[in-house]
Formats: sequence, C-alpha cells, structure tokens
Amino acid sequence: MPAPASVRRSLGLQVLLPRAGIVLIWLALNQWIRLPVPLVFILMAADGVFLLWQARAFLLSADAHVRSTGAMAPVWGGYLVLLFAGFTAITLWWDAQLIARTEEEPNYAEQRRQAREALYRLTVSNDGRALIFEGEITFGLTRRIAQMASQHPGLHRMTLTSPGGLIAEARGAARLIREHGFATRAEGLCASACTLMFAAGPRRSLGGDGRLGFHSYALQFESGLPQIDLEREQEKDRAFLLQQGVSAEFANRVFAIPHREIWIPDATVLRIGGVITD
Repeated sequence: MPAPASVRRSLGLQVLLPRAGIVLIWLALNQWIRLPVPLVFILMAADGVFLLWQARAFLLSADAHVRSTGAMAPVWGGYLVLLFAGFTAITLWWDAQLIARTEEEPNYAEQRRQAREALYRLTVSNDGRALIFEGEITFGLTRRIAQMASQHPGLHRMTLTSPGGLIAEARGAARLIREHGFATRAEGLCASACTLMFAAGPRRSLGGDGRLGFHSYALQFESGLPQIDLEREQEKDRAFLLQQGVSAEFANRVFAIPHREIWIPDATVLRIGGVITD
C-alpha cells in the first residue's frame, strides 16, 4: 500500500483543487441548466462518494503526519477545510434539487394567454356532439374554437352562457359557427356580444334557463377611440342579424337599447322576431 501524501499535498491536490472544480461545475449547472430530478440525485450521490474519498485520503495523511511530527495545527486546518467543503456541497445540492423541482415560469405571452383563458370555459359534452362555452368573450376565443372544432369533428351544436365581451372576437366566433353549421342554444344568459354568436347558428334555441340579452354598443374606454365608428359597427352587425333571418323590426330595436341597459325579450318575442328557430 503506497504511503499517504503529506498533509499539505493531500489538502491541496486531493481536497482543495478537485473540490474547487466541482463547486464551479455545480454553480454552472444551477445557473444555466434545469436538470431532471433523477439526474440531480445521481450527481449528488456521486459527489457525496467523492467527498468521502477526499476526507479519507486527508485523514490518512493527517494520521501519518501526527505520528511523525506530533504537530496538530495543519491537521486542524484541514479538518476546517473539509467541514467547509461538506457544508458547501450540501448547499449546492439543495439548490440543484430545488431548481429541478421548480416548474418553469411561462413567458409573458403564455401568462397573458392563460389569464385570458381563465375568463371562460370551453369544453366538449360527454357525447362529443356539443361545444360548451361559458364565460367572457375575450381575445383568443376564436382560435380556441377553431382548435376544438378540428380536434372534435363530431361537433354539431354549441351551447352558450356568457355576459358578452369583445365584439371583434364574437364576430370571429360567429363566423366559425356558421362555417361549421353548429346549431346554437342558450343554456343560461347569453347577452351583448354573445347574441352574435347565438345568431350565427342555422338552428337556434333556448335551454331551460336560457335567455338572450340585447343592447347597443359602447367603447371599452370612455374617452373613445376616433378610429372606431360605433354606428358603422352596429350597422355591420345589424346586417348580419338580417342575413340570419332576424326581422328588421327586432334588429332595429336591439340597437335602440342604451348600452347601459339590457333588453331580455321572452321566447314569444324572440320567435316572432326570427331570433330563435326551434
């Protein structure tokens, strides 16, 4: 068996230099790479075994040094270095496993998408025939409806429960409803922009709690946007309602209701006005 290295040689070459390199590697991994949890534990185990080997190598050198010289000062210094090395290793291991277990933060665009989708629910019925929409009409809804329609070719109808939302997004959703020929059904209150989506169906009906609420348009910001002509926008959707079989008298009354109020006609008025077909 070879003789143990001197205390200074063992401390420098067998402990300090290798340990400094390992610390730099851990720091780099923790800074730039998100390792899988199993790999982190494998690396921790390997580093732990290597640290034990370093401690054993130094202890052999320390024992030989004490037997030959009796001086304890270098030995105690080595013990402190080993203690610090162990503490540093445990700290870096802890950081690595925390980083590995932490879910990656979504970017800003993804956060915004998640926040918008939290405003509504878009699901498919158990029989795969109905697309169920509940909540606010907001950015991204048209794209989601298109995705759902492509993923579920058996869809035949769309049920609606919504207080309304963005007119532009409701128009996009209404276009998809017409293209796919979805029948529409108001299961709860379908108001404001939601009525455009409802009117897009070739067959339109009310559920047991279904109601339709109408009013004229308003800008989202009270200060107004000069590039938006409310009268022209309302005329676009009035023409759409007429195209879908709604009577001119009913359509005219819709846009005569002040935007701060809501008109909820009964089923008889809706049927006479051509709004519901079933």
